[in-house]
Amino acid sequence: MRSGRQKTTFIIALVACVTFVLMLLIAPLVIPGDPNATELAKALKAPGTDGFLLGSDQGGRDVLLRTLAGGRESVLLGFGVLLVVVVIGTFAGLLGGYAGGAADYLVNKVVTAFQAFPSFVLAVAIAGILGQGTINMIIAIAAVYWTQFARLTRSIAISFKRSDCLKAARMCGARTPSIILKYLVPEIAGPIAIMGALSMSDIILTMAGLSFIGLGPERPTNEWGTMIAEAQPTFQYALWCMLVPMVALFIAVVLFNFLGDSLRDALDARNAPQASKTNPSFISKLLGRKGRERKVRPLTKGKAKL
Repeated sequence: MRSGRQKTTFIIALVACVTFVLMLLIAPLVIPGDPNATELAKALKAPGTDGFLLGSDQGGRDVLLRTLAGGRESVLLGFGVLLVVVVIGTFAGLLGGYAGGAADYLVNKVVTAFQAFPSFVLAVAIAGILGQGTINMIIAIAAVYWTQFARLTRSIAISFKRSDCLKAARMCGARTPSIILKYLVPEIAGPIAIMGALSMSDIILTMAGLSFIGLGPERPTNEWGTMIAEAQPTFQYALWCMLVPMVALFIAVVLFNFLGDSLRDALDARNAPQASKTNPSFISKLLGRKGRERKVRPLTKGKAKL
């Protein structure tokens, strides 16, 4: 990753995502109050009344506290699902792409079978068979999204097997575990990081969708999908109960998509030289110095003779 506009955009996206995640993780611990505490006398209070900054729901619970607590659950569960998906998908892709033969044939057929169905429909089917619960939801989502990482890792491993780098390493006496750790793993680290950032938004959306239809964590829970489902009866006269978790879900999806896109642009080797050439650093602009350019001097003076 070279310096330039792409790297600056990635740093901005990373800082925004880290700030948003830390706010969701720390805010429920700092702000006093129980997000699940009900008080029917204060039900459906408008934002800014009776101490409710963003209003209360039909049970008298603070919508802001519930949204922050639900974001904490969604983010932690999302990172847990992403970790499981990356480990399973990367291992299966490396096994099929690098080993080849029967292992590659089996991995390819299994991945094709899982990707033959729409991702959310398959997640709903698996969660419906397993039943409601956090563990079952994690299994259902992991069974859907591991195929993306497996296919990506498999394609990189197949192209790596045909490269001169592998031939040179084998000629030098390097063993298979050393080749995988020193050469193949760094090769797939960048694409895996990009797909992980982009898949995080899909995982959060899928969790919210499963919770919305009642296949998520068991209640009482503050997951954003559950909050949106509970706010349906009061949607016409208490819009804030549904709007606040929807806005939080929208911000999370946009931030992680922005992080993945900026990371992809920053790691793109075709953009790096152009970015570093056309976008000088802030220090260079401030001091008014031009970057050093190597000039090619002709070997002979005058015109070349044919």
